[in-house]
Amino acid sequence: MAVHACTTEATAEVDLWVARDEMGDLESGVHRVVSDVDGAGNVEVTGITDVTPRATDIRVTATVRFRTDERDPDAVRETLVEGFGVMDATVLVAEALDA
Repeated sequence: MAVHACTTEATAEVDLWVARDEMGDLESGVHRVVSDVDGAGNVEVTGITDVTPRATDIRVTATVRFRTDERDPDAVRETLVEGFGVMDATVLVAEALDA
């Protein structure tokens, strides 16, 4: 019996903090935060829906697409919310891809 590695492509709505003093635009800040999450790769920001500026950071709600080794949507969510700067996440789609 052959064992196949599996990757999941997920789309999620994520609430996170982006530092105000970082280089680049808001989209690149969201990309940086999600890319730094252990277990999230090939991150693409597909939309930003809410922005709340604060003194030292910006609270952002964004839709992101990324790849992870997690298969279960709840595990994909946990992967995201364990990341630094990520407050909450809702997994919209999680589809297994054959590697």
